[in-house]
Amino acid sequence: MTLIINNSERYSIKAGYRENPVQATYDSSDDPAYWDEGRLKNAASYQYDVYLAAAGLARKRLARTLLDVGSGPPVKLCELMPTGIEISLVDQPNTARHAAELLPKAQFFSANLEDALPAIDRKFDLILCADVIEHLVDPDPCLDFMRHHLAPQGLLLISTPERDSLRGKTCMHSPHPMHVREWNFNEFAHFLSSRNLDIVEHRLLPQRRMSPTRKLLGRLMTTLGWPPAWYSCQLAICRSRN
Repeated sequence: MTLIINNSERYSIKAGYRENPVQATYDSSDDPAYWDEGRLKNAASYQYDVYLAAAGLARKRLARTLLDVGSGPPVKLCELMPTGIEISLVDQPNTARHAAELLPKAQFFSANLEDALPAIDRKFDLILCADVIEHLVDPDPCLDFMRHHLAPQGLLLISTPERDSLRGKTCMHSPHPMHVREWNFNEFAHFLSSRNLDIVEHRLLPQRRMSPTRKLLGRLMTTLGWPPAWYSCQLAICRSRN
């Protein structure tokens, strides 16, 4: 029997939406073999433009510290972030070796983002959480953790799939077994606002790294109101209200 959970009110998702009730992403082992060739290739490509946006903000705001929550192997950080920024990473244990190899100066904190978040005695100019929140049965502990560690003038960059663009406006369930739930644009804005976050900017980006021509096409189609499925990563840049 399939368990149907309706958290539409709690997480600002339309009534009747059916979640995947199990968090199937977290791996508690410290075996780096989890990150096989396919996963490492995806880590270098998916959410590339989210990290590009974070790097741009880091330069513009002269950010000195950055925290990446649910970082995975920090391939994109290694490529895109300006030199001199102090980077901290939070991810599952099997990421530690790859993090040390790619960013030896970064601090790495092992964590389960739902119930075993690390104690970090500092706040950050930028916090990045790229396509992580959709994997969590209860995203609130992770959101509280990020808000707590955001500097007074800091920014949180949080991305997640835009359900309507990716799956169609009639979608009531994610076929991706590792996505507990997916938000559309308005739902996600309402959800973040309900968690004491003010959205400074909210836009769609490509899901993965692509050519400038294809990126331009996706931006044009989105402007015309027809965002293609491959241009369905929604990025919200937020400030904490308190």
